[in-house]
Formats: sequence, C-alpha cells, structure tokens
Amino acid sequence: MKMDQMACLLLRPRDRQRAEAYLTGRGVAVTDAPTAGTRFLLAEDELLLSAGPALWDRCRALNVPLFLLAERDDRLAGRDGDLRKDMLSAAVFVFYKPLVLELVLRRIALLLGEEDQEGGRRGWFTLQAQCSLDALNVPRHLLAFRYFSDGVGLLADMRYPSRVKLMQQLYPTLSKRHDSSPVMVDRAMRHGVESCWRLAGKGVQRQYFGYSAQDKQGMPTNGEFLFAVYEHVRLLLPYDRGREDFLRELDRINARDMAWNSCQSASDLIY
Repeated sequence: MKMDQMACLLLRPRDRQRAEAYLTGRGVAVTDAPTAGTRFLLAEDELLLSAGPALWDRCRALNVPLFLLAERDDRLAGRDGDLRKDMLSAAVFVFYKPLVLELVLRRIALLLGEEDQEGGRRGWFTLQAQCSLDALNVPRHLLAFRYFSDGVGLLADMRYPSRVKLMQQLYPTLSKRHDSSPVMVDRAMRHGVESCWRLAGKGVQRQYFGYSAQDKQGMPTNGEFLFAVYEHVRLLLPYDRGREDFLRELDRINARDMAWNSCQSASDLIY
C-alpha cells in the first residue's frame, strides 16, 4: 500500500504508534489535524467526541473522509447520545471493535482505490493470519508464527484446502521455504499451539475453537489449529463489494448530492 499525501490520526497513544509505523513504512505522512492535502481521518469514537463537532465539520469542508473506530455496544450513548449519532452520521465508514489496526489501514487503502500490492490473495491470507496469531498470543519470535501464517497463505492457493495432508504436502513445502525439515516444522507448530493454550484468554480461544477450548485436554492438533485460523481468515476475505459501496457513497458526498451528515456507515466488519 502506498498512498500519496497525508493521513490524520486521532487514536490512543499505543494505537497511534502502531498506525503511524504502518503508514510511514508505506510512504504516508501522518498529521494531527486535517488539511487540504489530507487523504483521510481515522479516529477513535471517544476521542472524536471529546474533540467536538468542529473537527468533523472541518473534514466536511475539506472533503476529507472520516473513518471511525466505534464501540458496538453503544456505551457512550447515555452520556452524549445525540452528539454520538451526529458523529456516526458524519463518518463515511465505521469499523466496529474488536479490530486489528493494520488490517483497518489496509482496508482503507483498498476502499480509497489503491491497488492491492501485498501479495494478492495469498498475501491477504498471510497478513490476516499473522493478526489472528497475534490475537491468539502466539509469540512472533517463535518459528511457529511464521509456519502457521505461511501455511494459511499456502492453503489459500489450494483448490481443496480441507483435503491437504500436512506431513506429505504442507510440511515439506514449508520446510523448503524456511530451510528446515518436516519433522521440525511439526514440532515448532506444536510449540506454538501449546504457547497459545498457555497465554491466550479463554474467550479468544473459544472464538476460534468453540467450546472445546476449555483446558489442555481440549487443545487442538496442529491441523485443527491451522484450519481454524484459515477458516477465520476466509470468512473475512470478501471486501470488493464494500469498496464499491464506499466509493459510490464518497462520490455522492463529493458531488454534494446529499448532506454530509446523512451518509450512513458503509460496513459492519469485525477483524
């Protein structure tokens, strides 16, 4: 992803640091306030509420798309109900939490018409798998992190991924790529599964593996773990229609065919 001009971020310090690192690594300058050259504004709902209507009014005047990270449970409605509704209406695209910032930023680039230059379908699966492994608390320094993320990417290119044989097909491919052996790939992946079961919360485990994720006795095999991550990624893959819907709404806004505050969110995605 490489986008010209600048991006404005209104995020919490830790999230801002991650988003800034992602954007600057792709040639995107980060600013604190929207200007005429700003490509988009990405803001946290609570921080945007604190900033007040002046900020999204400025976005409207400059035709800067507002992307919002919002709470699904509407926990702020009791305090600033009407103001929150105005804020949600001002946003042309809403991402509901929980989410992964890097994937949100990549999706924003796709919505704004940028070409996918990060490996196509396999690259999308690999990147999404890495974010899922982060959520599952598989440490990035483990070999299992690379094996699982690359394995999900390889499954994305297979016609019948559910029929793949790990030891005969997948492990040899991964071992050649990482200069290892199928047996070492198997052991490293097992270490990664055990780390997930020791470090990840039960709620996250249940999200991926259902109610079998109760204790070590229900710990999945390498294959079950790999396919659970693959299925989670596969369900999040389609984004082309969302991009078309967003660009159509953005054209209407820029053409002044509708009031800025009447634009509804174009998506309801959880990453």
